[in-house]
Parts: sequence; structure tokens; C-alpha cells
Amino acid sequence: MMITGKRKGMAPIAAIGVIVGLTSCAVNSQPAAVPQKSTTTQPAAAFQYREFASVDDARRAVAGVIGCDDEPKTDPIINPDLAGFTAEYVVCANRVQVVWFKTEEARNAEHQLHSDSAQPLTIVEGGNWMVVDMSEALDEPPSGKDLRALAQELGGNFRYVSGVGSS
Repeated sequence: MMITGKRKGMAPIAAIGVIVGLTSCAVNSQPAAVPQKSTTTQPAAAFQYREFASVDDARRAVAGVIGCDDEPKTDPIINPDLAGFTAEYVVCANRVQVVWFKTEEARNAEHQLHSDSAQPLTIVEGGNWMVVDMSEALDEPPSGKDLRALAQELGGNFRYVSGVGSS
């Protein structure tokens, strides 16, 4: 369903194979014991992360810090492997999207999917939300969005997943 200024979708509805390509190579080609290359700004267990009541509330908060396009020109990228999980996706800016989770199970599934990515991703994680910048993974110019500042301002965890190689 289109809402003025943003695209909104449920995980089972739209599916683009980009993230499948981002993850399938890593899952299939790397031994489970290979550590992920990532950096974080704060330890995950030491902080109570901020939560939002809806994907729209999360997007408004994100827009207040890093700015979001009034009328995004792309749809969210939703991984079909997450079908059945209760996550909502909305585009903030070209290849930067906000993900909001109704359940901890959905949040954990998305977290693991991005952690296993074969491509580089910049991520901010909150209690029941996440912002993912896929610009580098998609060989696009940098988004120009300061996700480190976003993490600090909204009480989230910044991390960069450099990917584990490609197939």
C-alpha cells in the first residue's frame, strides 16, 4: 500500500532478490566458524535501546536526525527469506531504509540475516527498529547519511558489516 511520501510493505508482500544475493553466497561458501567483520560503537548488552510504536514513528525519528526523502523513488528491499516474520519496511532515502519489528523473533531474524551478509552494510539497531544503508552493497554512491550520529542521537547501536566475500 502506498502512503504519500513513503512506501510501506509487509515482508511476505514484496520481494527483491538483492538481499538474497547478499546473504546466500556467505551462508553457502563460508564455514560457520568464520567470524564476521563488523564494528560497533557500543556494546549490545550494556544498553537499553529506544523503541518506537510503529514504523511511521521510527521513520519520523530517523528523518528528524538524518533527513529522509519526502517522496522516496524506490520501494523497500525485503528479503523473501523473512516471509512470515512481522517486520515493516519503509524507505528513508535511496537505498537507506527503516525496518520496524512487531516481535523480537523478527528482529533477531533480520539481525542474523544482515550479520551473515556477503556484502557491506551500515546498520543502526534499536530496540524494535533498524536502519540499513545498502548503498555500498549495491555499488551505489554513498548515501551521505550519518548513521553514527543517528545511533548516538536515537540511542541505537551502530555497526558496519564489511561482508565475508562474494561467490
